Amino acid sequence: MKDIKEKIIDNSFNSGAKGAFVGKIAFLLLSFPLGIFYFVLTITGFSLGMGTLVIWIGLPILFATLFLVRVLGEVERRLVGNLLHMPISYRLPDQRVPGQGFLKRFGKLLTDPYTWTSMIYIILKLPLGILNFTLTVTLTCISIALTLMPLGYLINLLVNTILLANGVVSSSIIIPHFIEIHGTFDPTMFIRTFISVPVGILFWLITRNTLAILALKTGELARPLRGPGEAIAAWPHEDLHNAAQRPQELCYVAPMVMREQQANID
Repeated sequence: MKDIKEKIIDNSFNSGAKGAFVGKIAFLLLSFPLGIFYFVLTITGFSLGMGTLVIWIGLPILFATLFLVRVLGEVERRLVGNLLHMPISYRLPDQRVPGQGFLKRFGKLLTDPYTWTSMIYIILKLPLGILNFTLTVTLTCISIALTLMPLGYLINLLVNTILLANGVVSSSIIIPHFIEIHGTFDPTMFIRTFISVPVGILFWLITRNTLAILALKTGELARPLRGPGEAIAAWPHEDLHNAAQRPQELCYVAPMVMREQQANID
């Protein structure tokens, strides 16, 4: 049974390698703004909650902040599954106990490991987002600039011609002493720009693989985001009611399968 479960989970992560590259780029670019958003909300909530704890107002603020962290963890779990095609194993939430007081719910929130694994991931999201965003934008821009350098030469020449026509002396230096524009079209300089085209294509292929690996490695850090609760989600194509009878087993279920099964139950 253990080997089967490990194989299913491993296959779910291997399927990410076949995911759309656009989704990986979107995930890397979204890491930075989402990281800032998560960091500001989390730090603000904790600072406000701790600062007002002495007058008891901080207790519900801290509870709301921890609950928000769990919600953000769920958002990240779904982003990884939808954009990187790397579904993460999910645990069904616990059944609510009727009449459970606020302090017991707060204590349960504090003792649930999912709360703190989500907290760690949410805090790490900002530095990871800065790294992902910077590398994605920089490497992509370099690849485009090298590949389209002949077009860049013509655009620079057009701008210089317009400036000269208006009495403004201008020149452009693309690569010092190798590709330069001094007011008129130079066939030699223009031919030299085509040298960068294969270099740009090769650099893009390297960039594509690098960014894909970076996205998948970042997605793997979300593995602890398995969802709230102690009950375990169903195996693929297994009824959710039957899954509730196996609370000790860790299983994998894709989000789409869960939605379909839940619709059948309802």
